[in-house]
Amino acid sequence: MRKEHLKLIVLFLAVYFSWDAYALAYPVVGRWSVNVLPYFLKLPLTSYRFEYSLVSWTVSHPIVHRPLRFVYNTGFTGSMVLTFLYTLRTPELSKRLVRRYGLTFLILAVSFAVFHVYAPHFVYTLPEHYAPNNALTPPQFVFPSPHCAIAFVSLMTVWRRRDIFSIPLKVYLLLVPLSTVLLGEHWVWDAVAGFLVALIAVELEKRV
Repeated sequence: MRKEHLKLIVLFLAVYFSWDAYALAYPVVGRWSVNVLPYFLKLPLTSYRFEYSLVSWTVSHPIVHRPLRFVYNTGFTGSMVLTFLYTLRTPELSKRLVRRYGLTFLILAVSFAVFHVYAPHFVYTLPEHYAPNNALTPPQFVFPSPHCAIAFVSLMTVWRRRDIFSIPLKVYLLLVPLSTVLLGEHWVWDAVAGFLVALIAVELEKRV
């Protein structure tokens, strides 16, 4: 392994675990975060009827539900690791990707420290089985969606690639935001906000 690749791997791991460190520190950092859920629920596409029908449709189609559940469960780490490994053969692109992840985490960290909402399944009783939150996945980490932000950053980074290995990666990355919404893990607006965070992170990285 080349020395340059080793440095990139160390940098990637440092950025990746910085998010875990933030999650563990959030009970202190997010102490003054404002719950804006009552205002959030006044937006369209946040009603119980909408969320229930969406998740109910997904669960009733196993051929859709099972793959999407797999994509969601692996989506945060998978988006980062798979995209990083793909770009590792092009060190400069890999370095830019890691910087974008770092900027994405910074934007998300500031957002969650200032305000938060809760996921659809936290607010409504939905026809799906949800894993309980733990120290690394506080229930406030919803808007913007970290899953979607990371997936969109990854997608924007590799979008222009046309080799055969990029195709399944792009499909996987596109399915991550879709899975968050169709499974009721995130609101539609969480995915939209995640896209905006990714866009800002990519544009900032280009100027740094």
